[in-house]
Amino acid sequence: MGGGRRGRPAGFSLPLTMALAFSLMALATAIVGMVVVSDRQAKAAASDVVVRATLESAIEASLFGLERDGEPQAREWTDRQALNGLDVELTLQPVRYKPDINGASAATLDAAIADAGLRDRVAAAKAPANATDPRPQFSRFVEFAEAAGADAADEDCLRRRLTIGRKSGEPDPAPAESALIPPKSPLVAGEVIDVRAETRDAAGRRDVLWRRVRFIGPGGQTWLTHDWRELRLPHADIACPAPEPAPSIGGGPAAP
Repeated sequence: MGGGRRGRPAGFSLPLTMALAFSLMALATAIVGMVVVSDRQAKAAASDVVVRATLESAIEASLFGLERDGEPQAREWTDRQALNGLDVELTLQPVRYKPDINGASAATLDAAIADAGLRDRVAAAKAPANATDPRPQFSRFVEFAEAAGADAADEDCLRRRLTIGRKSGEPDPAPAESALIPPKSPLVAGEVIDVRAETRDAAGRRDVLWRRVRFIGPGGQTWLTHDWRELRLPHADIACPAPEPAPSIGGGPAAP
């Protein structure tokens, strides 16, 4: 009996040892999991940086082409750049041909948006709180998009059809399209252009960068950025029809 009592404390060390082993295994698994997650996050962050840099570089290359070759006399045109293993499709729109969200009439804004639901939300965002109050004014396009309840795809469509910051709210008449490739004219200081750049990765992820830029003339800082917005869109294309087809410049597809 006495010998059994002396051996009992040693017998209780087995569960404690096993518990310690399982604890160490769980800790090791957690650490490995954290390392894997951290590695994935780091790779995703690095991928985002590459995509952003590629979109920015594509925009700069397209703007340099405008300085060198002149500006197409069209409401909008497209371009394409291949950088860092990614294809970038660009659409460039002089803002003078787009309705201004603060200055254009309600009828002009309605005519620019084809989707009835989005058009109604735009009208609601621009409606005054009271009949005697002025229409709301927005200092940034993203504020207008939020007021219209726009998600990323809706905001992308709104940016394609509308602009902000023009002195004259109503759009200028678009140049007559007398040729498949419109003529070009030298850039004029003060010209403001909405630039949209989009790329897709192998998984179909669509990243879009919008920049509104002003040409301030050669020498020093050539372009001044007034607006900058990143959007991540659904894999599927979103319909955002234009009033009329836009010409394609530089081999890129016509903007939808």
